[in-house]
This record gives sequence, structure tokens and C-alpha cells, in this order.
Amino acid sequence: MSLSDFILKPADAKRILFGAAGKLSPQEFAQGIVAILAVNLVLRVFSMMPGLGMLFALLGLVVGLISLFAWVCVYSKRFHDAGKSGWLTLAAIVGVIVIAAAINLILAPLLGAGVATSGGSMLAVTPGNVLASAIGGLIANGVVGYFVYKL
Repeated sequence: MSLSDFILKPADAKRILFGAAGKLSPQEFAQGIVAILAVNLVLRVFSMMPGLGMLFALLGLVVGLISLFAWVCVYSKRFHDAGKSGWLTLAAIVGVIVIAAAINLILAPLLGAGVATSGGSMLAVTPGNVLASAIGGLIANGVVGYFVYKL
């Protein structure tokens, strides 16, 4: 299996990412998850840019909701392909949240994450927070995705 096997082809994007009907092979599942994680990772990195960070953070909120829908669709279709109930997607969501939270709790102090104040009492997110959250999310999705991929 080469790296190009994990690249989502534009012609397949709508079928793989949106709509809960149908089934996904392990390779199509991996393509969908890699595409979703890549888009969210790029937006997280851009949200740290001075000046444009707030614009990308708001864009990330909208794209995040769309990505969540696509994530649920991809997981439920993979579960259907494996002969399991699509409702197992809820267990995958809980698994990703728990693993990401645990990793974030470990990485946040190591990366100097904390809550900073900018100006008066306005809270600002530090790059350490964004980095810890991004790494935790990638690892959590990788762990849960691996087990769903192997179904």
C-alpha cells in the first residue's frame, strides 16, 4: 500500500464523505478520514496566524461542523460494510473524545499550553493549546480509525 492510496480522489469525495447510505471499503474509509483530518489540521495551523487567526477560527468552526457530519457518515458506512450497526459510530465518538482528552492532558503541560490574557480580561489561546489539541486529535483518530479500518 502506497501513500497515494490514502489520497481521496475528487470524483469520490461526495460519495465517501457525505450521505450515510452505502458501504465503504477499508481503503475508502482511510481516504475519508485522512481527508477530514487534513482539512481540520490545516485550519488549526492557520488559526494561529496573527491578524487572520480569528477569521480562520470562525471558518474552522463552520468547517468543523461539516467535518463532524462527514466523520459520522464515513464511520457509519464503514461499520455497515463490516456487518455492524452504524450506531457503533457513537462508541467511536466517545473513544476519540476520551483518548484525545487524555493525550491533551498529558501534552498540554509539556508544550507550555495555558490560558493567556490579551489586553484586559479577554482570554487568548496559546499555540501550545492548539498544538496539544491537534496532536491529541490526530492520535485519537488514528487509534480508533485503525481498529475500525481492521473490521
